Amino acid sequence: MSQDSNMKAARPGWHHVRLDSPFLEGQAAFVLLSVLFIAANAVFLPNPNLVSVAVLVQLLLFSGLSLLFALVAHTAVNFARTRSIAGAVDHSVKVLLSTDNLARAIPTILLVGVFMFTFPSFKSHIPDFNPFVWDAALAEFDRILHFGHSPWELLAAVTGYGAFTVKIDQIYYLWFPVVFTATAAIALIPGHNDWRHRYLLSFVLAWIVIGCILAVGYSSVGPIFYDRLYGGSSGFTALTAQLEAVNSASALHTLHVRDQLWQAYSSPTNQIISGISAMPSMHNAIAVLLFLAARHGDAILKWMAGAFAAVIFIGSIHLGWHYAADGYVSAIAIIAIWKFTGWYVKRTAHPL
Repeated sequence: MSQDSNMKAARPGWHHVRLDSPFLEGQAAFVLLSVLFIAANAVFLPNPNLVSVAVLVQLLLFSGLSLLFALVAHTAVNFARTRSIAGAVDHSVKVLLSTDNLARAIPTILLVGVFMFTFPSFKSHIPDFNPFVWDAALAEFDRILHFGHSPWELLAAVTGYGAFTVKIDQIYYLWFPVVFTATAAIALIPGHNDWRHRYLLSFVLAWIVIGCILAVGYSSVGPIFYDRLYGGSSGFTALTAQLEAVNSASALHTLHVRDQLWQAYSSPTNQIISGISAMPSMHNAIAVLLFLAARHGDAILKWMAGAFAAVIFIGSIHLGWHYAADGYVSAIAIIAIWKFTGWYVKRTAHPL
C-alpha cells in the first residue's frame, strides 16, 4: 500500500476531527445551524431592534438567569440522588463551574438566547411568505378528527371556563422559564456528551423545521384570532367570549399576549414580541422534546416532563391558541426530528 493510501486511510472523517474550543467540540452541528439561522435572518429579515442596548441587556439577563436556575436544578437533582448537600454543592462548584465546562456552557446558553430572540423576526414574516389561509381547513379537520365536535368544546364540557382557565393560563406561561431553564441545564452537562448534543440539535431543528418551514406551509392564526382575521362569527366566537368573561373577573395573560401580537401584526414595527402562527405548535413541540429527552434521565424527571407536555397541550386548546391538530402534527414532527438526531449523533459520535 502506498504512503498516500496509508495517510488517506488514517485520516478521520470530518465529524471525528477534534476541535480546540470546548464550545465547538461535540456540538458543532448545533452551533453551525444556529449561526446560519441567525445570519440568514440578519441579512434577509433585519430587525434594528435586535441590536439595541435594551435587547442586549435582556439577552444577558435572560442568559444569566437561565444559567443560575440551571445550576440550582443540577444541585437539587444531585442532592436528591446522593442525599448529601455538601456533595451536591461540591459537584456543582468543581465540575459544573469548572473553567472548561463554563467555556462551553456559557456560549451555548448565549447562542440559544440569540437564536430565540431572532426567531420572532422570522415568525412575523410568515404571512408575507404565505398568507393565513389554512384556518378553515384546520378547524374542519379538527371536527372530523373529533367526531363532529371542536376539541375546545369537548374540553370545556369537562373543565368549564372559570377557575380552571385561570390556573391553566398561569401554568401555560411557565413554558418559557421551564424550557429555557431545562435547555440551560442540559447545556451545563459536563464533558463530551452526545445526549446533550442530540437535545440541542433537536431544539434548533424543531424551530427551523417546525417553526419555520411547516409554519409557512400551513400558515394559520389559530382559534383565538379566527374572528379577528376573517370577520363575523364562527365556531370560535363562543370560545373568545368565554375567555373575555373570565378575563373580566381575573386578568388572563392570554388576552394580554393576544392583543400584543395582534397589534404587532396589524401595525408592523419590528417589535421583539411579534409573529402569529398556529400550525404546528412550537409550545407543544418543545414540551414533547423535553419529555423525549427526560426519558433518558431519572424517572421523576420523565413523569414531570410528561405531565408538563400534557398540560401544555390542554392549555393550547383551552386558551384558544391552537387547534388540536397543531399539537398532533408538532408531536409527530418532533419525534421524527428526535429519531433523526439520534441517528446522526450516533453516526458522528466521538469515542468517549
